[in-house]
Amino acid sequence: MVRLRRVLCRVGGVRRTLTLPSRLMIIVAMGTFFCVQPALAQQQSVGGALSSLLLAQDTPYPIAEKDIAAATATRDTLGQLLLVELSTLPTTTSSAGFVYRFNSSLGTFERASTQFGPFFAERALRAGRNQASLGLAYRYADFTSLQGASLTDGNFPANASRTAGSTVPYQVDELAVRLHTKTVTAYGSYGITDRLDVGATVPIVSLNFIGTRVSQTQGQSSLQSSVFSNASGLGDVALTARYALALEGSKGFAVGTDLRLPTGDSANLLGAGSTAARFLAIGSFEGSHAATHVNLGYTVGGASRELTYEAALTVAADARLTLVGELLGRRIADLHTLDPVYAPHVTVPGIETMRWLPEGDSVRQALLVTGVKWNVGRSYMLNANLLFRLTDAGLTARVVPSVTLDYTFQR
Repeated sequence: MVRLRRVLCRVGGVRRTLTLPSRLMIIVAMGTFFCVQPALAQQQSVGGALSSLLLAQDTPYPIAEKDIAAATATRDTLGQLLLVELSTLPTTTSSAGFVYRFNSSLGTFERASTQFGPFFAERALRAGRNQASLGLAYRYADFTSLQGASLTDGNFPANASRTAGSTVPYQVDELAVRLHTKTVTAYGSYGITDRLDVGATVPIVSLNFIGTRVSQTQGQSSLQSSVFSNASGLGDVALTARYALALEGSKGFAVGTDLRLPTGDSANLLGAGSTAARFLAIGSFEGSHAATHVNLGYTVGGASRELTYEAALTVAADARLTLVGELLGRRIADLHTLDPVYAPHVTVPGIETMRWLPEGDSVRQALLVTGVKWNVGRSYMLNANLLFRLTDAGLTARVVPSVTLDYTFQR
């Protein structure tokens, strides 16, 4: 028990004639959305693979039979944790990097800000009336630990058995898990007015899950289960709206809402399985060379209620390059820490078995984002960022890289 606890603690104005690059951008976005389809019919789901990993038994236990009730409890706890973690990952903003305003004295449109905005936090300035933009983002996440304990070295305890009255287990089932995701997100926004934007994000997710479970009994090892599952398909589509309530030059206050639709397959951990709505308050102050942005958001529905708070600093290194730093905080109501709990074996007297159960009311997480936004051409912007997990709570990918290409239709 003590050893297991130690493991856990570690544990309109758009041009009608599009240029060739613009057409290529749209074709790539459409191809990503329509041509990438799930290939799931001939293999078990990721949820099914997790169940097989924890419940299957290739060889009998030498002392006492497997406690299926304990293994089922662990499966349910880990399955819910994975669903909440993967369906609540932060998503890139759908807002355009370029912000335009009409200069009535000059009779032309001009840039309203020298910065290109944050990656995840929102800015109060909106893109501008009839201003449209499209983008593609690629993100790779390799999840290597759970509550600070490694998932990849083969020592993560799934279940354990001990004689009643003892504190040391004589048998432990240990896991080795590889879980990574690749996500391509097509997104876009359009300015209805100078104050109101609408947008959408459409993610295509590929998830790879590999796991083995080995029973360690008094120095003897036996392979109990080995699984592989790969799922790909549409994630949860989000529809967004942002409205600037107050603007004075380059500073202001805005509100927004996101409606996340349950278009992803929850059995394969590609989506939450239910509709979620996020409500957002946005404050910005943009100077000539630097800008700060503060967001406060609350999500209801989906896999979990969630409170988010974000702060971003952007610095215009020159007219074509913006440096970005962001700090993201999250409190996820339906994500819990894990507690190893022993209870009497269902069928074998004198034996106690361990299972993972949820503990606590919520989990707090902190993330750091750093990167650059580079205007590579008149209408194109190349963005690159790294997302660092600063806390151990939950499922952890220590560094998550993302690359994004934006296109803004010329004014």
